[in-house]
Amino acid sequence: MVLVPFHVVANGSVKDGIDMVLIEKDAWGPGTGILFPSQVRVGLFPRGPFLQSKGLLKMILLATSLTAEETQKAKAAGFAETVILKPLRASMLAVCLQLALGFCNRREHLREPLKTSSPLSNVLSGKSILVVDDNIVNRRVAAGALKKYGANVICTDSGKSAISMLRQPHNFNACFMDVQMPEMDGFEATRQIRAAELANMDCTSNGGETLATKNRWHVPILAMTADVIQATHEECLRCGMDGYVSKPFEEEQLYKALAPFFEESLVR
Repeated sequence: MVLVPFHVVANGSVKDGIDMVLIEKDAWGPGTGILFPSQVRVGLFPRGPFLQSKGLLKMILLATSLTAEETQKAKAAGFAETVILKPLRASMLAVCLQLALGFCNRREHLREPLKTSSPLSNVLSGKSILVVDDNIVNRRVAAGALKKYGANVICTDSGKSAISMLRQPHNFNACFMDVQMPEMDGFEATRQIRAAELANMDCTSNGGETLATKNRWHVPILAMTADVIQATHEECLRCGMDGYVSKPFEEEQLYKALAPFFEESLVR
């Protein structure tokens, strides 16, 4: 499925001014869109509609979900690193297109914290949040949303890096963790983080374990996943996650998922 109206000139190429084409992952059947750019190059599809003076148009994959293996195939085929997840969200789509066109860095300075009057609306202000995701679009959207609520956000792109950054002592108040990442997924990263927390708690509590002791070492970890079936939810709980948000997400979803962990201390 091509989501761009083409303007074809006499020689059969796309008129310069069209900057990109969005290709649905399952356009011609399950997974058939993933190899589309490479198929255009070898002539399995007409090249004319996808050519401009500087070569093939930039192609972006549009998908409901994407495994790490499919992501690698898409990159090898010639898709841009940016992937747009469905259902489409305005904030996610905007960042995807800005990234693809190289506009994101120019507009970063326009982000400002939301002005709110209720104390409960400011529960994220000054909190340090770690965002772990191998997809640069997801990292940018999540970081931008959380910063609007006054949070300090650090991003990383791998589970192994998250384990290192959440090794005690650290200053993070919470973490959003993607569950599907290459090398080490979010489930395994969370299991190792929880094991390290438990080891630290055992070393310091000397048998006098209290709720305060547990809370001191336990950093809230929330999954970010496009797969919200019951089995995934159960796996999140088994590995020690505290909740999840579904992708693609809007700004308010991240706030609503995270705020309950800080509201109790605010109203005391």
